[in-house]
Amino acid sequence: MFQRVLVIFLFLALMLNTACTGDKPAGETGSPGTPGKIVVQAPLAPPTAPLFKMAGEVLPDGTRLEIIYYKSVEEATTRVVKGEADFSVLPVNVAAKLYNKGVDISLANVSTWGILYLVSLENDVREWTDLKGKELYVGARGSTPDILTQYFLSQSGLKDGEVPLTYLDSPEIARMMINDLAKNAVLPEPMLTQVLINRKDARVVRDFFSDWQQYQGDSAALPQAGMVVLNGFAGKYPQAVAEFHRAYAGALDWTVANPTKAAPLVETSANIPAPVFIQSMERTRLRFVPGSLARADVDVYLSRLFDFSPEMVGGKLPDEKFYLSD
Repeated sequence: MFQRVLVIFLFLALMLNTACTGDKPAGETGSPGTPGKIVVQAPLAPPTAPLFKMAGEVLPDGTRLEIIYYKSVEEATTRVVKGEADFSVLPVNVAAKLYNKGVDISLANVSTWGILYLVSLENDVREWTDLKGKELYVGARGSTPDILTQYFLSQSGLKDGEVPLTYLDSPEIARMMINDLAKNAVLPEPMLTQVLINRKDARVVRDFFSDWQQYQGDSAALPQAGMVVLNGFAGKYPQAVAEFHRAYAGALDWTVANPTKAAPLVETSANIPAPVFIQSMERTRLRFVPGSLARADVDVYLSRLFDFSPEMVGGKLPDEKFYLSD
């Protein structure tokens, strides 16, 4: 009888232990208070370069990193909603949308502060107003390039529809410009550099960062993208979050200071030619800022987008709980 009770007890204990360790997206846990690994998702782009350096490494506490590279924001947001990534690199306004829809996330940090440009093959295009009546190619509808492009067109006094917008993926737009199939486009780095290298008549007409400062003041920043973290993960593993932030900030600083050394990693991981990456870093503004310290700039950014179109940020401005506390 005693042996039978003991077997039942051990079976229940095993089941309880399995249930308690099944809440990690990757299904792994480490020692108490330490996750077995951290799952991060990010797009294949220069701002992700610090993660290329971190791929396969471990944090000082022994936690492994698993990095998932996504092809679209829709793919990324689906994974966030399902809780399948602990950290996710997202446009800041997309993060606000998810938060306002009740997804349990916080803005952990902001890393990307300006990588968008208006480029033209036409000599008479120098200002936003010069685009009136001209077709302008922009990244996916509702994306950061689309949102900011519409904002700048409006601020320049252009009415809706006066500049016809055609939406395509940025790599496709770059190929079209190289082949003389598109004359005016909004492109992020490194696609901009690819166009400039292949089309000597291509010109950078407007820098979105500079234009943002024109309307918001010389001290204004443009917090385009950062990382969100699942609150359940951050609450359970605060030390792991802190270690990850230190490692990521260090990798980002190294990438900015050593683009030539980072280039082979980017070429291997993202299939971006090393010379393209090195040149693109001259126009890629990367800086690690914790979410709580980026709040002032993010609030201004989201407020301006909200004033222009509330749907761009999910219908309302996020409250203070949107920012991960230190």
